[in-house]
Amino acid sequence: MEERKLLHSFLAKSQDELPPRRMKDSYIEVLLPLGSEPELREKYLTVQNTVRFGRILEDLDSLGVLTCYMHNKIHSAKMSPLSIVTALVDKIGNLSPEQTLSLSGHTSMEVKMQMFQAGICKSTHP
Repeated sequence: MEERKLLHSFLAKSQDELPPRRMKDSYIEVLLPLGSEPELREKYLTVQNTVRFGRILEDLDSLGVLTCYMHNKIHSAKMSPLSIVTALVDKIGNLSPEQTLSLSGHTSMEVKMQMFQAGICKSTHP
């Protein structure tokens, strides 16, 4: 816990202290060669021989977090003072377990949040 408290000193005190960032600074791409690597494909298949969407969502979540960390990297810190979570995937179409998947992402750190409960929608957008 003490180490996390020390990380607070790495946070910018104002917007003016933030370094400029470009979307390409945080670009990352990960390939999942499902079609050419049977051992990897096996990890992504259901018993019905279809792609496990839960596994894809886990990968997308990890990619989203990694992209955000890259966008907010503080080179002088050994670890990030930030805690980052992801929350939304708009759509996933049908996937073939016989072909390579390409996962990529970048961010400008625009965040849109929505909260739903029994017909009530509250939305915030910075």
